[in-house]
Amino acid sequence: MEKLPDQLQEIHVAAWNEKDAKKRETLLKKIYADDIRMLDKELILEGLKAVSDFIGKLIDEDPSYQFSAAKPIEPLQNSARLFGHIQTGSGKLNSMDFFLTENGKVKYLYAFIEPDNK
Repeated sequence: MEKLPDQLQEIHVAAWNEKDAKKRETLLKKIYADDIRMLDKELILEGLKAVSDFIGKLIDEDPSYQFSAAKPIEPLQNSARLFGHIQTGSGKLNSMDFFLTENGKVKYLYAFIEPDNK
């Protein structure tokens, strides 16, 4: 069984809110593999820089953007899931990030996002 970084949730949330690209990449390197693949229903991102650039685009294009954890991360063997909230200028979204790890870092990140219908 592979150990997930103890600070995965904290660093993941901080990185997805970090406006400064260099600081964001430093955070991401602590928890993501250089060749991470991030997938959601609309896109596939290959590599740490692509993920960082995507985060930067989200932040730059929507001043209301804010990502937060909805509850504590749930680890399971070489994986974990994190339920979150994404605040946008168009309203709130609910998310579930599913992480698969190799060698102590996130190798695959599956992002599930849906509108908050509350």
